[in-house]
Amino acid sequence: MTPDPPVMPDLAAAPDWEPVRVTSADGPGGEILLGVVDGRQRADDPTFVVAQGFLAFVEPFEMQRFQVIAPALRARLVVVETPGAGFAASRLLPAERRALLRGDFTVLARRMLRAATEYTASLDTADPPGPLGVLGYSLGASLATAMAVVSAGTTAHPPVESVVLVEPVALRRWSAAGLIAAVRHENRLVQPYLDRTATVPGAVRPLHARPGESPTTRRRADLLLLGNALRAARLTDDLKTAAHRWEREPTPRPHRLIVVRGDGSTLSPRQQNHDLVAAAERHGITARLVGVPGPHAFWQSLPAVAAAATQLDPLCRAPESLPE
Repeated sequence: MTPDPPVMPDLAAAPDWEPVRVTSADGPGGEILLGVVDGRQRADDPTFVVAQGFLAFVEPFEMQRFQVIAPALRARLVVVETPGAGFAASRLLPAERRALLRGDFTVLARRMLRAATEYTASLDTADPPGPLGVLGYSLGASLATAMAVVSAGTTAHPPVESVVLVEPVALRRWSAAGLIAAVRHENRLVQPYLDRTATVPGAVRPLHARPGESPTTRRRADLLLLGNALRAARLTDDLKTAAHRWEREPTPRPHRLIVVRGDGSTLSPRQQNHDLVAAAERHGITARLVGVPGPHAFWQSLPAVAAAATQLDPLCRAPESLPE
């Protein structure tokens, strides 16, 4: 069987993105950079708060991916730079560091979610506003799930209805050596996917290939804490916590989980992804697992991301109506 031709994104027709600096905490290091790209067709279309992977920042190479995803989902994406590294003067706060030492992303996720939703609330005119979702890749999958936890069962944050996890890593307990070995293996597979992005007309080169550009902040201790926290494998338990809180909401609403996994991924194991989806369904969450070709690095290919995004739109809107 001949494989389907790759989806070639049209960056010239993609919506622009806007950098927005917000103050998320008092004192030095409290600034967070948001990257906002609006692909909505109507004011009540969804908004997704997006958490990035390790050493991904709000800058043109990373944001072109979300310029492709936003119109495919007909959604507004608010990409939140992870404190501790990036183009904002950010750092992890003491309580966030202590929580990460336990593998707990919820304390940090609360600040990141608040930064995004307070900004969008200042702009929205639709009543009621469109539904809120969270989306995360790799490390960001843990932060996105933690955002679902802190939004559930409280009026302090808008309720999260959709959770989209791309290549979640924190699904199994990792030894330090095992996680490092898996990362190094996946890093050796990245270049062909970057080469595919380079074939897209108007594509931006990666940050490391743009001389003279570098993040404002790169705090090694914070980065170590973020990466090490993945080893505790808290993601499935966090999803269960969110589900329990959703069950107690006075006004029940549908919740959905979509997990996207590269079929050659080492960092996001196949069986643990199936277990995550099964656990979600046992807790009343409509859940689907989407397989895409390639390893963890498929996310670095704009054509691969465009192809995955075409599968996500119907799932985000009505996954319960689709066959298994």
